[in-house]
Amino acid sequence: MPRSVPILMYHAIAPVACAREAAYTTPPDVFARQMQYLHRHGYLVLSVGELMRRLDRNEALPDRTLALSVDDGFACVHDAALPILQTYGHGATVYVISGYLDRMARFDLDLGIPARPMLARSQVQALHAAGIEIGAHTVNHVDLRTLSASALRNELERSRHDLEDLIGAPVDSFAYPRGLFDRTVQRAVQEANYRSACSTLPGSVSVRTDRLALRRAQIGSDPHEAAFEAVLRWGSAPSSLLRSAARGALVAVLAPIFGVDPLDCRLRPLRQSLRRATGG
Repeated sequence: MPRSVPILMYHAIAPVACAREAAYTTPPDVFARQMQYLHRHGYLVLSVGELMRRLDRNEALPDRTLALSVDDGFACVHDAALPILQTYGHGATVYVISGYLDRMARFDLDLGIPARPMLARSQVQALHAAGIEIGAHTVNHVDLRTLSASALRNELERSRHDLEDLIGAPVDSFAYPRGLFDRTVQRAVQEANYRSACSTLPGSVSVRTDRLALRRAQIGSDPHEAAFEAVLRWGSAPSSLLRSAARGALVAVLAPIFGVDPLDCRLRPLRQSLRRATGG
């Protein structure tokens, strides 16, 4: 079994509309070359749920194993990504925002990213029928840390129920909107009976990884094969791993001093956590 397995994280599979979305958007031709690369080099490409099941069984996996995930549920996942995935027989998990089906995505307007059409209900059913795992990504794509207990529970449970009713199958994989969570959110996800939850923290996963804080490697618009190879080798772009390691080291030093939970401090903006701890 490989020591660690990367989970690739995509968002829109579409032409890049503006510079702000370059890190979150992969042009179809780049996506196609990446999927061909995985096929050519003998990678086993699984859904997140299937990877978790194999890790839970402590199953031997080929050295070249990874999982593929796509957040938000833009219509281009059905129109552009699905045919490419089917060409090479790759598995994938699509994390769907249930309240945005048959609508335009406006949740990224604050980032300067233009609205895109979201999946239609019939397209979600088609993805499921094609063997793509459907995961939950809340109802409204909100910062779960800011919600009351009842609103948090509604976002987690209603999104799963809506999707299960739509596809007629269990939905037990989840992804935190924008990767934002803390211990309270993590406990709520566990109580909502999700078996796994993906963050946006860089890195790979292994048998020992917390199933409710899965690390992923973000894939953007970089067309260079060398950049893609680096992600496969390290579990994320080396620059992302270095930034994460530096921040983790800072948290390890400062969190005990200010009486802040290291996990919450690591997942929230560090300055915000320390300000709260000091009453500032």
